[in-house]
Amino acid sequence: MTMLEKVKENPWKVFIGSTGSIIAIVGALFTLDARYAHAADVERNKIETQKIIRETSNLLRKQMVEDKLFELDIKEAQANGRLSPIDSALKERYKRQLRELRDPKEK
Repeated sequence: MTMLEKVKENPWKVFIGSTGSIIAIVGALFTLDARYAHAADVERNKIETQKIIRETSNLLRKQMVEDKLFELDIKEAQANGRLSPIDSALKERYKRQLRELRDPKEK
C-alpha cells in the first residue's frame, strides 16, 4: 500500500496526525524561545543593575561624608569653635565631596 492510497483511505487520520505534529513543534519552539533570554533583555537588565548599584553606592558615600561632617561639627562645638588645621582641611574636603555627590554634573 502506497502513501497516497493511505491518505485516500483515511484522510482524517492523516490530517489529525499532521495537525498534532505541527502543534507539538510550534509549542516546543515557543517554549524554547520563552526559556532563553534574549540578548537585548540581558543587556537592559545589566544596565539597570549597574544604575542601581551606582545610585546605592553614591547614597552610601553621601551618608558617610555627612557622618564625618557631623563628627567634625561636634568636635568644633566642643573645642569652642576651633578646629585643628588638619580637621579644618578635612571639613572643607568633606563639604566639597558632599557638593559633588549632590550634583555630580558640577565635577
